[in-house]
Amino acid sequence: MRIEVHLVRGDAVTGFEFPEPGLLKVRIQMGRAEEEVRNHCSKVIEPSILDRVIKLWSDENHPKLMIESGRDLIIRESA
Repeated sequence: MRIEVHLVRGDAVTGFEFPEPGLLKVRIQMGRAEEEVRNHCSKVIEPSILDRVIKLWSDENHPKLMIESGRDLIIRESA
């Protein structure tokens, strides 16, 4: 499964979407604390997927592609 994290400037509700088979799109408001996102999302997605989302979003050394899209920052795995 491919994962895209969309960091949204301004008010946004953390959410999950499957816009196409094999792609998980995660929306997170910029500035949210990692622990807050982890606690909120752990009730919704399995731990291995959540770990990938958090690593992609917060680990500076994780290989990723970052794309500015209007007010959003899209982060994709680049491996």
